[in-house]
Amino acid sequence: MPEAFLQLDDLRIVAGPRTVVDGASLRLVPGQVVALVGASGSGKTLTARACLGLVDARPGIVGGELTVCDGHTTWRPFGLPKRQRRQALRAIRGTIVGWLPQEARASLDPLRPIGAQVRQVLALRRADGIEVPNDRPDARSWLSSVDLPDPDRVARLYPHELSGGMAQRACIALALARGSRFLLADEPTTGLDPTVQAGILDQLGLLRSQGCGVLLITHDLRIVPRVADQVYVMDRGRIVDLLPATDLAQASSPAAQALVAATRRIAGGAL
Repeated sequence: MPEAFLQLDDLRIVAGPRTVVDGASLRLVPGQVVALVGASGSGKTLTARACLGLVDARPGIVGGELTVCDGHTTWRPFGLPKRQRRQALRAIRGTIVGWLPQEARASLDPLRPIGAQVRQVLALRRADGIEVPNDRPDARSWLSSVDLPDPDRVARLYPHELSGGMAQRACIALALARGSRFLLADEPTTGLDPTVQAGILDQLGLLRSQGCGVLLITHDLRIVPRVADQVYVMDRGRIVDLLPATDLAQASSPAAQALVAATRRIAGGAL
């Protein structure tokens, strides 16, 4: 049986006359948190969205390959004709690769309670023939698994009634209930207070221990050593460094060194 993995090779994305991602490559495996860091506008989110076929730019993805393997089936959608590409990306979206957007509340259905949304993804999971764990048969159990307080009450709430941290946890619960092997988390701690940020980072660490592969997109290097195993540094659409998360001082590229130096100034010399 092949190893499960998600891999991008030489991704190239063009928006109008501009090349916004140029030759980006990265790899993600279960049980690992990989951080993708860089300044705002460096191409981090576009790179992650390409893994789900969610690039809105035109002409969009013009080069490279995405390979996704769940341990049984392998998909390589980028080289397929347009219709087959859409079908292949639809097959992995949610079922294999989940998405945790920065604006979690905006990604939830505003007209349905959270519990109903979890039940819907569980129904999709069963329809796809993916077994639901015996210890998590219902919405309450999935909401409880991400440490949402009083999950019975949360299941009855609508998205606008959730705090930012609760909405992020609800989105994590939805991704896990769907059966995602990999989770792409786009700036999941932005705008949250430090206590809630710590809780979200704890959740990402828990996902790693449960065998989920996590791509953490962030521009805040301060949170990286706490939760990540490896760090890809992106600058102007290119991957310019790959570092161990516990030793960011090994940064060799000027862009990575500048990020480390700026973070140390903000953090009072510590990182």
